[in-house]
Amino acid sequence: MVDASDLAIPGTGSEPFDGPVALVSRGLPLPTTPGVYAITCGDCIAHIGTSRSLRARVATLARLGTHRGSSEVLCAASCTGQEPLVWWRGCPDEASARILESALKRHHGEPPVPRERYADCVNGRRLMERLIQAAGPDSWEAGYVQAAFTIGEKLSLLFAPRMLPLWEHVGCPPGPWAAWVSGKDQG
Repeated sequence: MVDASDLAIPGTGSEPFDGPVALVSRGLPLPTTPGVYAITCGDCIAHIGTSRSLRARVATLARLGTHRGSSEVLCAASCTGQEPLVWWRGCPDEASARILESALKRHHGEPPVPRERYADCVNGRRLMERLIQAAGPDSWEAGYVQAAFTIGEKLSLLFAPRMLPLWEHVGCPPGPWAAWVSGKDQG
């Protein structure tokens, strides 16, 4: 499991990250200020990003909206079987957040990390392949899955009613999306 010390940058004396809290699509207890966030699943750092409003940006990821990190977080949750957790650090402004994000990625590498174990989660490739296999490679659903992962945004479309049998077959990753498959929440 990743902990706050794993997100530290040795020799910088930087403050620890706040968290973790479960990734949820509503009611995230994150500030609306600029900052850096990391999404972890078990031992995987699935995504590191910045925003001028931490709460809004992470909520967009949780809802699988217009966010390029969604595919890797969804795939890492599937591969590890662990619920995504959010860690964050507020920054005085967006420029400071981008500097910290760069430092984190120089130190840890580009997520998902550890890369040697989670290389197949880049752009959600492993989960995409499992969904395509479940659909049948020549099916309409397989093409839809491939298009959604290739575009890399609005992955919530993969939870449309027509796609739910695929999730039932491969298993929905832990996190806010499980309620979408069970029909308890589409938000």
